[in-house]
Amino acid sequence: MQIFFTQSIAVLCSQAPELGSLRHLFELQGFGIATDEDATEWPEMQGAGFTLKAGLESKASVSVDICNFTWPDDMGAGEKPTLLASAHALGAFGPFVQPGAFARALQAPGYRAGAMMAHEHRAFVRFRVSHFFNTAAGADAEEPRQAQPDNAQPVQELAFLVRAAAALSELQEAVAYFNPNCELLLPMEGLSELVSNALEHKTCPVEAIVRLRGCPVEESWSFVDSIGMAQLGLCDHEFAWDDPANTRTEQIHFLVDLLHYQADNAVEFKNRHTTDGPHERLWRAEERENSCMEPDRKVLHWTVEGAAAEPDVLATKAPAETSNRPSENEITPEFNAALSKIEAWQPMKESIRARAVNWLLSPAFRTVYYDDAHVPFAMKVALEKEMSRKMALETWEKLQYLGQQTPELWEQYQQLATRGQVWFAVPLMTNPAFKTESHALLPCGVIVATEQTSSDILRAGIFGMVAYDLYTGEGDAKKFPGTARIMSDDSYRLFYREAFPLSETQGSQFILLCLLLRKSWMPPEDVPFIPLLAIPGPHGAVVQIPWHIAAGTPPLPGSVEPGRFAEIAAFDRMADQMLEEERKKNQGCGGLLRKCWTIIYYICLAVFLLSILSALIVNIFEKLSGSKKASEPQKKTPPAVYSSPK
Repeated sequence: MQIFFTQSIAVLCSQAPELGSLRHLFELQGFGIATDEDATEWPEMQGAGFTLKAGLESKASVSVDICNFTWPDDMGAGEKPTLLASAHALGAFGPFVQPGAFARALQAPGYRAGAMMAHEHRAFVRFRVSHFFNTAAGADAEEPRQAQPDNAQPVQELAFLVRAAAALSELQEAVAYFNPNCELLLPMEGLSELVSNALEHKTCPVEAIVRLRGCPVEESWSFVDSIGMAQLGLCDHEFAWDDPANTRTEQIHFLVDLLHYQADNAVEFKNRHTTDGPHERLWRAEERENSCMEPDRKVLHWTVEGAAAEPDVLATKAPAETSNRPSENEITPEFNAALSKIEAWQPMKESIRARAVNWLLSPAFRTVYYDDAHVPFAMKVALEKEMSRKMALETWEKLQYLGQQTPELWEQYQQLATRGQVWFAVPLMTNPAFKTESHALLPCGVIVATEQTSSDILRAGIFGMVAYDLYTGEGDAKKFPGTARIMSDDSYRLFYREAFPLSETQGSQFILLCLLLRKSWMPPEDVPFIPLLAIPGPHGAVVQIPWHIAAGTPPLPGSVEPGRFAEIAAFDRMADQMLEEERKKNQGCGGLLRKCWTIIYYICLAVFLLSILSALIVNIFEKLSGSKKASEPQKKTPPAVYSSPK
């Protein structure tokens, strides 16, 4: 279907953008505009738009047009011919597009970060390359125009289209990037990150052009493949793995490296070609007319030398034998069990939130959690009374990582009652004392999938194994430089959250959160998530929801005792209350009141603290020693509270 167009991608929009705004945005991004195009009476073929100055060596035409309708996923398939079907047959929506591509992209595991917004789109901006409409070839040209001339460079064409599409990240209406030829959806920020990374490393943005898939096959076999290499004039790849030691992440990254090598070096693999793979194993290619997974296409099927016979589902088959194809949604029993567990809890999020908010607004939250998680200012005064000024200052600074109790901090927690959402997170790394101190709040790290679908939550756990390997020094920092940088700092930072690079998470948006966890508040071992109440967005308060609150069951003995700073915090609040009452009575005597209050404060403080400070400070320091870091690197030690399904 390369009659008129050789390449085509789209940016899905909440509504059709104005043509003038679109043109202005491209000019601001440094793109040259060659000509304007009016909308035709055949909108499926050509909407209002313009031609970009691409500077391609083949002098191909690059057009941008606005389609004021939703993506026509059936492509006009039916008994009666339609204008839509004719446009599709002429390659107007992409030369390798098949009906149902958008629906399959919406359901693709690992790429659902852009699916929610994409599903609600109402229009799209289409980017296409054409050699047939090449304006450089005049009407008197001796050679007839070709759909794919000899000097065409698909990698160059697609790289330009993807860069142009990324320019629409600044467009308010833009919601997602869609490449129908490889059935790939990405959020706009993910596309921008891929393009920036490709420009920085002077490589082709393969991950925005080709979709990567994988699924387990029977008990010991697994399978990964690519969709979209036809856009580069190359065959897609299929790899059948017989070694359970190779994780899905390793398999995908091996395929990504192979695709980058092909795209960047214009290398074509053919039948019987070989390549070296992980663990120094040799792979050999076999040309197949029919792929193992839909959509049906010609592929290079790779098998490792010395492997046992492949399962029947991966064997060479006739075109009609499609019913037994594996699906990328096929999952292992362990994965399926964990998925079912999360899906069973998903409908309960609203009731969990209601119970969590009631707990948050109760006096118990302040005395049990807040007075354990944050240090009151009265602690500083107590330290200065019991120690030398230097030692008191050093000790106070060591406590500051917990955050000081202030009206502003308390207000952040109270905002959770109205703005907080229930998130299901997966553990990443824990404090070494987490196993032994069951009732202590200790700094830990968790990963949250922003999409919060059940499969995305599980994939966050799988990615957590990659991140943890980088944390312990066993991972490949060259393949995951952004993740390695994030994991290199394990210090606890109050309400800290940072997104992992989308280029390293296969398009899924995962966030690292620092927070305090209590072992006796964790869910049972068969529950593969930790419930949190968090302010959505890039920053804000977040708190662990105790499992007895989430499940509506009685708390474990000793798990709801007053916090380590409760006694001092109670006096601190009593003093604040006295000060507030005195202020109301003596609003006109501010200076004198402050002096009187200082005298009263120190007298009361001395009487109150002398009997408890010594034992209390010793007890606090026994709990706090070694808790400033989220965890110490421990080789080949899994996270203390979670085991991700393989």
